[in-house]
Amino acid sequence: MNWITTETASRVLGDLIEIPTVNPMGTPYGPSEPVERKALEYIEQLFVRYDVKMERQRCSPLHESLLISAPGNLGGGITLMEAHVDTVPADDWQDTAFTTRSIGTRIYGRGACDDKGSLTSMLLALLDILESGHKPPFSTALLAAGDEEYAQTGIKHFASLGYPVARSVVGEPTSLTPIIQHKGTIRWDISVHGRSAHTSRPELGRNAITDAVKVLEILNDHQRDLEKQFMNHLTSAPVITVTKIQGGRTRNAVPDECVLAIDFRVVPGMNPAEARQVVIHKLNSSGLDLSHSDVQLMTPPLDTNSADPFSQKVLDICRKVTGIADMDFAGAPYGTDAAWIASSGPSIVLGPGSIRSAHSIDEFVDVDEITACARIYRDIMMSGT
Repeated sequence: MNWITTETASRVLGDLIEIPTVNPMGTPYGPSEPVERKALEYIEQLFVRYDVKMERQRCSPLHESLLISAPGNLGGGITLMEAHVDTVPADDWQDTAFTTRSIGTRIYGRGACDDKGSLTSMLLALLDILESGHKPPFSTALLAAGDEEYAQTGIKHFASLGYPVARSVVGEPTSLTPIIQHKGTIRWDISVHGRSAHTSRPELGRNAITDAVKVLEILNDHQRDLEKQFMNHLTSAPVITVTKIQGGRTRNAVPDECVLAIDFRVVPGMNPAEARQVVIHKLNSSGLDLSHSDVQLMTPPLDTNSADPFSQKVLDICRKVTGIADMDFAGAPYGTDAAWIASSGPSIVLGPGSIRSAHSIDEFVDVDEITACARIYRDIMMSGT
């Protein structure tokens, strides 16, 4: 059977879309089984007839991953292929999000682009190798990971198990361009403290919302300094974004607290923990009454050496399969699971679809990109580099 066809890709991706794997993103979750369970059961059925080892990895009470391991002919560590199974919610288009629709070569549905397109390409690539009867040079592990969208517990749990990963490809929508650098992320809350008073006598209090505006000004000034110090031509500069503001109790009282949610994207060359401490020091030196929550998320940036033989091999394969002779490495402003395994060996982010479509209403991926990416993944797995 030839697994890498548009018909097979459309069927497998369509099936995966119609199995909702919505990450609750920290909100209450009703079902007793993990978010990814039904999709993993579907994947297991695709591989049941082949000589592979399949292992469920429970990474949190709500999430689990599936590791599929295929033996190789050589030693030298495993090749890891990883794509995540969970998706963001689809509350704003739930009526059609989990019903596969095709228009031309585009396939629509929640997760089509992020990340079930990449997952489909990896599944087809490994199935095609297994069907051929040829072993890859190195043992290969395909991780269908859970909980990438919220806490990345799937890849962090895998990394903690000590598998001898020598090289890795992480599937994300990159339009088939190999990504070797991306930003890291730090998230925490800043609480601005004031003093309540009646709004008829505001001078008796201290307005936490007014002080929060001063915090915004300090953050904006700091970002301008970071842009000068850490400009990166592949990822762009560091970015500090206030994503939520909550303050005030009633309409007739001076607000005594205002909480700012911070999303700080750092670039290669920056230490996330140190970068956060610099922000905290600047804010705490302002004379404002502030406190900082514990870190909610801290992920490292990715910085893979473009000269590494594996990096060069991946780039060469991408050029050959896509026919784009001048394709080059790129960077990304977002973060991925790749950063958690990059210390084990060169890690490349690569997959079908565009990040512009990810998390959007009418998210889509082109089936021709899925099959092209499957051929790229297959050639990477069969490479001796």
